[in-house]
Amino acid sequence: MILLWVALALQSPGDSISLNQALDRARHARGSVTAAAAGVAEARSALRVAGAITNPTVSYSHSEATPRNHLLVDQPLDWLFRRGSDRAAARAGVDRALADSSLAVAGLLRDVRAAFYRARASRLAESLVLAQAALADSVARLAGARLRAGDISLLEQEQAAQEAARARQTAAGAREAARVDEAELARAIAWDGAPPVPSGALDAGVDHLPDSTIDVAALPAVRTAAADSAAAAAQARAAARARVPLPTLQSGAEWGDESQPGTLGIIGIAIPFPLWSLGGGTAAEARARAARASALTREARLDAVRQMRLARIHLEETAARARFDRDSIVPGAATLRGRALRAYQAGETGIFPVLDALRGERDASLAALQDQLAFQEALADWYALTGYAE
Repeated sequence: MILLWVALALQSPGDSISLNQALDRARHARGSVTAAAAGVAEARSALRVAGAITNPTVSYSHSEATPRNHLLVDQPLDWLFRRGSDRAAARAGVDRALADSSLAVAGLLRDVRAAFYRARASRLAESLVLAQAALADSVARLAGARLRAGDISLLEQEQAAQEAARARQTAAGAREAARVDEAELARAIAWDGAPPVPSGALDAGVDHLPDSTIDVAALPAVRTAAADSAAAAAQARAAARARVPLPTLQSGAEWGDESQPGTLGIIGIAIPFPLWSLGGGTAAEARARAARASALTREARLDAVRQMRLARIHLEETAARARFDRDSIVPGAATLRGRALRAYQAGETGIFPVLDALRGERDASLAALQDQLAFQEALADWYALTGYAE
């Protein structure tokens, strides 16, 4: 009877949506995905800038003294030593942007998955409470018939009626929670119009957990720290190489001297003279930043290992509780409720065992839904931590 009420309650007039549909819509409709892609494009543009050769400087001047016209072209060469290091730092920036992008997408999918299963659990809870309310009404009608037959007292009949009223009130609260959670799901997937109704099994995946073998270096948080460290190291090398004074090539022409008709060619070099600053402070600062980034990378690895272990423990324990609820507690509570109802119909027991059985089944079923929801949230956290994109 409870399963029939659940099936009827799930036949909602609104649109139905599966988890895969919700995730796919979030990928295409949420602005955070576009922002993550833009961050990667920005980093790749920075790599092109880092590899660009310094443009020459062209200058022209005219004077009254001969020669009157001067055209000079200066080509700096200081980029020669730094170009490799600058591009290495920019490539590390691309790696960081890719890690940030995967982390942002995984976090978005985590929020969508959690919102989806919260809405699904709320909808199932409403259905279960409605089914319990229907059973409580049946017990109240049965108690009224037995009262008229003189089998029970008025107190017992009023207790049955009170339980039916409390069940209807609980159903009203469950309906509100379901509507609120569906509104949150609509926001998570950028849904227009009336919020969709989630569909699918709440215990999906509880029997088959994802692989626990994860490369720590592949985790988005570790990749981000490693990219920062690589960029800082490359910037330190660039700062050290920048201390080497490289010349600027000069070439050009002069004309406008009546005593020497024609155009005179000019070629030369200009070498920086490190008189006031040798760049040692800048290089030392860059080395210190690189050392700090390297140390933070080691800390990020330790934190990632700890987070993975904690997330795996939470995932395995919530899965175990969800399976035990589904396979043992909920069927046992349903069996006790059925026996109590049959005994009450046969006049073998009073109303209290029936009410206890109804409340016990309701509490066990709602607790099972919460445990299954806890598993789905733990699974969402695991996917977000490992950067898994469904």
